[in-house]
Amino acid sequence: MNRGKAAKLGLVTLFSTLALGTFVVQNNIEVNAAPLGTELQYYLNDPTPAPSKFLNIWNSNGYDLQPDPVYNIQVNDATKTIYTDAARSVWSVIGGVFDAPHYRWYKSDDGKTWTEVPEWQNGHRKNMPINATEEGTTWYQLDTQYWNYLTGWLTKTHIYSNVTQVNALTESIDADSVNVSTDSDYIYNISDELMNVTYAHATVNPTNATGTIKWSTDNPDLITIDKNTGKITANSKGSVGKASVIATYTGSTESNVKTVVGRSQVTVGGGLNNQTAKVGGTATFKLQGNTDDFYGYWDDNNISVEWYSKQATQKDSKEKLLGSTTNLYYTTNPVSKENDADQYRAKIIMRKGTKKTTLTTNWATLSVK
Repeated sequence: MNRGKAAKLGLVTLFSTLALGTFVVQNNIEVNAAPLGTELQYYLNDPTPAPSKFLNIWNSNGYDLQPDPVYNIQVNDATKTIYTDAARSVWSVIGGVFDAPHYRWYKSDDGKTWTEVPEWQNGHRKNMPINATEEGTTWYQLDTQYWNYLTGWLTKTHIYSNVTQVNALTESIDADSVNVSTDSDYIYNISDELMNVTYAHATVNPTNATGTIKWSTDNPDLITIDKNTGKITANSKGSVGKASVIATYTGSTESNVKTVVGRSQVTVGGGLNNQTAKVGGTATFKLQGNTDDFYGYWDDNNISVEWYSKQATQKDSKEKLLGSTTNLYYTTNPVSKENDADQYRAKIIMRKGTKKTTLTTNWATLSVK
């Protein structure tokens, strides 16, 4: 291409860019944006299905924290970031201990074509800041890749996020209310990162509010919560109790800022609750937490639950195997006063091929009245 043609092409590109709205991804980096109301017509990659979990143990790859379906921001408000958190199944982790995550963001400016966001525009970051200088819409999708430099790309794992739509509005819109939910309302207080984490999510009304959500809790001794992402982590000190998860919405208007608060609650425990029974009666100990996928694993013979008991004064090495169950609970035989203060716990054993992982609950105490 000669210099004259190159110069003309550069001018056409320049004026085309100026004629369109632009988004800024930190440091005043400009990308084209579609007019508001444009519909997304093509996906770059099908999103990876939501991870399958049992008691918060990951059994398939996916995202614990997806990008919000829609981000509404006010033009020139640089306070918003797209937060994500992908992870692999426990089986993938066992099989790829040295694999590390690598991030690749993709964008569509017109709802039809997609391009990779370059590294210098924060396209290789887990969480991507967003800002806009003009009204318009852009779509983004994250590809979280797991691989290591020994195997390189040969065994790369791709985990694709949901597509998120970013709308830049010329006027600020405030929220009237905030609803809070959590992926799980029960998390474990044991020192197992697979078990003691969940995420909180906020839904604002109206949904096109342009403000920002920050997270907090009223019980920091029981849980910690990331103020930006809503990641809830139980303090693994054996503490038991309930904690409020609080979302505080702050409007994007500089003057007369509006604040709205919403909240939910999570329970922290060791997996089993103490039980009480009358003499001659029975007590039932039931596993707590996310157990929705349990029976699917039983159908595949990939999971078993062993139940143990011991006297309160005995060491763990003196525990007695009571047997395995094909459900999530264990019911004692009729009890007597001699069983008062007996303790029970469960060991959940999950298998996939030659791989195995085990979770042991707390000791729960039986009181006989």
